[in-house]
Amino acid sequence: MNNIGQRIRELRKKNDLTQEALADFLGITYKAVSKWECGMTVPDISLIMPLSRILHVTADELLGGNTEEADLRRAELDERCENNWKYDQQEMYELALQAVKEYPGDYKYLTWLANMEYYMAYEDQYREDPAKPYSPEMIERSIKHSNMVIEGCTDYRLREKAMWNAMICCRYSDQQDKALEYAKMFPERKPITRARAMEVCLDGEELIVQRQAISYEALHEFCMSLMELYRFANRKEPHVMAALDTEEAVLKTIFSDGNYLDFHWHLYCVYEKRTQLECRAGMYDKAIEYLKIMLDHGKQYRQTLEGLTEHTCGIFSRLNITFVHGGNSLPTVRNGAWDLQKPFMEMVREELMTEEVYAPLREREDFRKLLE
Repeated sequence: MNNIGQRIRELRKKNDLTQEALADFLGITYKAVSKWECGMTVPDISLIMPLSRILHVTADELLGGNTEEADLRRAELDERCENNWKYDQQEMYELALQAVKEYPGDYKYLTWLANMEYYMAYEDQYREDPAKPYSPEMIERSIKHSNMVIEGCTDYRLREKAMWNAMICCRYSDQQDKALEYAKMFPERKPITRARAMEVCLDGEELIVQRQAISYEALHEFCMSLMELYRFANRKEPHVMAALDTEEAVLKTIFSDGNYLDFHWHLYCVYEKRTQLECRAGMYDKAIEYLKIMLDHGKQYRQTLEGLTEHTCGIFSRLNITFVHGGNSLPTVRNGAWDLQKPFMEMVREELMTEEVYAPLREREDFRKLLE
């Protein structure tokens, strides 16, 4: 008993953990840890594997264990953690819970759990009060686990993910002051990116290609920034219309021949919002007019993804552009999981036939013809 307790104490101190911190990770009281280290008791067999992992030793060094099986399990959890958007959210939440239980000192899994708890907060089965759009208990769990990462993790990428998660939890649970506190924790954007560093090192043709690539990505970011101004708008407010007009005007200027490549998707979003705004305003003829343009951009976007369109824009003349979505699909959330296989236009038709905002159009003959 004493040997196990002494080993736990040595490894705990080596990993800069207090008895309280070790107990928190294992979900037990600090008195239990104290009793182990004093030789009064030994850990329960169910805690041996988690304990060995948080102390960064093999179970063999405590009581014995199969390292090959442990490595396979770790690889399985890593794959699910890194690609959780491919799977059902409920399944990923339960797996994240298990990952934290099996590897209690792993901040990557703790970040994963905090993220899944935020999503689960909005699922019906976890909402204690049906009148509330979210579960306060699940939100608080997510914030607690995010704070554990923020306070204990040295990996800045995981810390920033945790800060973002805690901020979002607060922002959408009526805790705006706390959300701002997390927002202020973020470091300023680093001025030198890999792309900019590469630009300094290149010359001639390679330098032109690099600068075109930077411009291409910057244009996408610009469009995404404008989209945030109108994305959730329900009325034709001046800033909303200005953002829509600006995005369209910029793209028409750059792609003067009308070959917008994958920027057809941005114009699709512009006209999707124009259609919705006209529907809400009761201007159904105008909505149909915009819907037609929206569907045209959707079809051309699909053709771009299928590789049926060669780019002709002079600004990006040197780029060999590979479109990241692949096939003719656009990732979209369906039933708690990312659907990577649904064809883009099938997804569009489904939204037009189910979204409430389009309900006034569904009885019109011209609407039905457009869907054909």
